[in-house]
Amino acid sequence: MSPPTARHFLLPRCTLGCVVGLVGCTEFVLRDNPEPTDDEVEVTETFKQVDRPRVDLLFVVDNTASMEPARAALADAAESFVATLDADQLAWQLGVVSTDLDSHLSGVLQGEPWIITPATTDGPAALARALDVAPGQAPTGGLGAATRALTEPRRSTDNRGFRRPDAALHIVVLSDADDQSGSVLGVEPAEAFLELLDDEATMSGHPTALSAVVGDPGTGCTGLAGTALPGDIYAEVAEASDGAVASICDADLGTVVRQLGTLVQDGTRRFELQAVPVPDTVRVEVDGVRLDGVWELDLDPPAIVLDTPPPLGSALSVRYTIARSVTE
Repeated sequence: MSPPTARHFLLPRCTLGCVVGLVGCTEFVLRDNPEPTDDEVEVTETFKQVDRPRVDLLFVVDNTASMEPARAALADAAESFVATLDADQLAWQLGVVSTDLDSHLSGVLQGEPWIITPATTDGPAALARALDVAPGQAPTGGLGAATRALTEPRRSTDNRGFRRPDAALHIVVLSDADDQSGSVLGVEPAEAFLELLDDEATMSGHPTALSAVVGDPGTGCTGLAGTALPGDIYAEVAEASDGAVASICDADLGTVVRQLGTLVQDGTRRFELQAVPVPDTVRVEVDGVRLDGVWELDLDPPAIVLDTPPPLGSALSVRYTIARSVTE
């Protein structure tokens, strides 16, 4: 029996004839005859952790009048934020949309160029221009605007090139009000948006997350933008997607935004397998050193999930016996 057909993975898959050591491949080695027999079938899969994690960053910025001071603080932080991304050796690209749902430009990436990368001439200035979004009015819906930015028709027209098929996705919402995306996402916007993030992760094989720089959940706060309402819906999505929740009222908003850049620097923790293992037979090594007690086995779909990502550029190998129900 041949191994199951691979889906999209965090690292590109090779065929069984993959050359050992080829960067970005997963070696899948059958230790026994793969034809159905009564004998156990042991395999080893080898992964190469990325050298430069690829991430698409989408800023979703509240463009109502009350947010003007906070938007100015964001623009001031552009240079240090880009420097953080570059220092972390990320293969990043970045786009900005507003939270406006009523505008005909809702979900359209702002600025020129509309996609900012490490190769962009004066990237910090380009980011500052993009963050200077045109004024808008309530209702504001960061989740709805992000949904429009990432789905058709915007995805392949106005925003073409932003979502790469082999990149993680990190969305950063900045708002002094909670999400009001019911007209786009229905009565459960958080649940609908988490489904979108799951779909993105499935299509790319890479992690997706949303971070929220919003009014303090449950209470709101007072700061740069005056009084901010609680960002409970945004916080719910951030917590469920392993993103960060930070206060829009922080006195040094630039520091908060710069810190968000470090959330995507570590590469991946999840490595999907080509077959279902017998749990007790799984052995995991990084650069030849066995790991115990710092990983978990998921079975649907089968994957090894490490507590922390292995070092950039390292090799991870997983040896296991294929579950009998797969070989029969």
